[in-house]
Amino acid sequence: MKKVKFITAIYNNLFGTEFGGRQSRRDHYKWSLISIMRMTDADFTCYCSKSEYQELYDFFYVKNNISQNQLELKQFELSNNLNFNYIENYKNFEEIKKSDRCFEIQYNKFFWLLNEDFSYDYYFWIDAGFCHCGLLPDKYLTYCDVTRGYFDSYFFDNEFLQKMIDKTGEQITIFTKDNLRNYWSDTVPQNYYNQYDSTLHVIGGLFGGKKEIMKWYVNEFQNSLKKITEETKRLYSEEHYMSLIYVNNRDKFKTYTFDIWWHETNGPNGLADNYFVINKSFYKSLEDIKL
Repeated sequence: MKKVKFITAIYNNLFGTEFGGRQSRRDHYKWSLISIMRMTDADFTCYCSKSEYQELYDFFYVKNNISQNQLELKQFELSNNLNFNYIENYKNFEEIKKSDRCFEIQYNKFFWLLNEDFSYDYYFWIDAGFCHCGLLPDKYLTYCDVTRGYFDSYFFDNEFLQKMIDKTGEQITIFTKDNLRNYWSDTVPQNYYNQYDSTLHVIGGLFGGKKEIMKWYVNEFQNSLKKITEETKRLYSEEHYMSLIYVNNRDKFKTYTFDIWWHETNGPNGLADNYFVINKSFYKSLEDIKL
């Protein structure tokens, strides 16, 4: 088995601050990460704030007996972001206080890799909250209790991990969402593309590959961010840059494509009977890995 490291982060107290972030995710992130760590053949590093470190320490190591060899908690203040000056210069502070996304965390999905000694064979980013009932249908959830059940799943296991490694090979695994029939997001200006194409949007929740190609990916991300931020005088999300890099370097990526986030047990009322036939749910792209 190749040595695999997942990098993630939990920052729960950002909404309403100068950083921005989702509300009411405390239990979500923690229980979701517990489920994700059923990939026991991998190790994890989770970044967090100094103010939340003790709470997370007690939850993972004391209450749930997670090994410190499998999960390393690392304190990191978001103002130490490599691109903090860009963010400070172009961030709308009043808008960001109401936002559920944090630029510092988005950009650090790449730059926390720079803290690694690259002693592992593969490196992946995974959002701590990636395992929940909004993404996975009921058949993959245990609903073991009222607090944990919405996030408790055996889907992310060592079989999933091994299949993902095998299929990643020499490329970078990414997930791309249909952005044509089921529009999701705009992108960076067209002139930055070798050949403009916005039909697919790369998501930032799970991606990674061999350490050598991940070093290349970090460098491409930084170069794109620096150039585009300086020239456009605005901030774009990490997914905008990831989409650009994908279109300009398709051969470097192993892609899993989906159409919609909804699945059969959480779709809104009134959908056509064949809606989930003509549209591929995100979880099915995860299933593709296990096939």
